[in-house]
Amino acid sequence: MTADPRAELLAEPTDADRAYWDGLAEGKLRMQQCGACKHWQAVPESFCFACGSDSMEWKDTSGKGTVHTFITVHQKYHPAFYDLIPYNVSVIELDEGPRLTANVVNIAPNDIAIGMRVKAKPAPVGDRVALFFEKE
Repeated sequence: MTADPRAELLAEPTDADRAYWDGLAEGKLRMQQCGACKHWQAVPESFCFACGSDSMEWKDTSGKGTVHTFITVHQKYHPAFYDLIPYNVSVIELDEGPRLTANVVNIAPNDIAIGMRVKAKPAPVGDRVALFFEKE
């Protein structure tokens, strides 16, 4: 079986974000939430971007959100994605607030729309797991 070339593009887990990657492996979208002000943040850090508190906790999100914006890629920019053209690059606004960049999968390029409801769909990419979304 040919290895998925996209797997080489995935970040290696670090101590700072291991809970995120472990969550994906369990089929969950896990993010940090501040214990003081309840702000959710997508970029892992030891402090809250909203209030500065250091009481950050990893929690499971609903995994649901809305397509905020997207593009459909038709050009060959990276060999790892040649076989997927055309594909979308979407900004998903989670119900919890943060925005993430991901692909909406299992949908025709012309059927994706701003405002469309989506849900997280972690899926294998090679021997790793990546975050995708699908129509809710």
